[in-house]
Amino acid sequence: MKRTVTIPGPPALEGIYETPDAPIRGNAVVSHPHPLVWGHHGESGGTPRGQGVSEAKTGNGSRFNFRGVGSSEGKYQGTDEWRDVGAAAEFMAHQAAGGSPLILAGYSFGARMSMLAALNGVSAHALILVAFPLMWEHLTPEAFDHIGDFRGPVLSILGQHDDVAPPEQVKAFFGDRGLEAESVLIGGTDHFFYDHHEAVEAAVEDFLGRVLPTPTSSTEMARGEVE
Repeated sequence: MKRTVTIPGPPALEGIYETPDAPIRGNAVVSHPHPLVWGHHGESGGTPRGQGVSEAKTGNGSRFNFRGVGSSEGKYQGTDEWRDVGAAAEFMAHQAAGGSPLILAGYSFGARMSMLAALNGVSAHALILVAFPLMWEHLTPEAFDHIGDFRGPVLSILGQHDDVAPPEQVKAFFGDRGLEAESVLIGGTDHFFYDHHEAVEAAVEDFLGRVLPTPTSSTEMARGEVE
């Protein structure tokens, strides 16, 4: 079941809340790429997605548009959009089965903001970081000095020819800061993963299959209550 929702603000955010047919194993908040690029190309709340991440059905999912994109209120800042991730996570907590683990997933800018959300009090069971960018704009690398404090499972998906998130540099960036991340390298592609979304989806599903709990009768009952 899929429905368009408004995530309370400020700023209020446009999103999609989805409950799959399969038993609930967790809750996912998926964050899209750079707002100025995403909005410029006409992507909006009708199809907010994260390059194959949102297709991996794991349980309840909330996809949303960052402030200033689509019908989301506010304006792009480049620093505080992690608060939008937090708002989506709080919305999810009110909608979904209590106690289900939360996955924060994001592509490029969305990966950056998902990580910042986890560092700023959003309680996440695991992180999925697709093409984590090493171009900083309004932030500096120092904003991520403490990423090693996150001790949950982390999946880092990288494109072989990505010049925005160069695979070896991203691995070194994480490792130098004490973040233990499982890396998956997608061959023959760059930052945009054109024609490789299925490979991203497969990596995400494999990861979640290992880090999420087996569904129980209680979570299945909770899913029925949400529907």
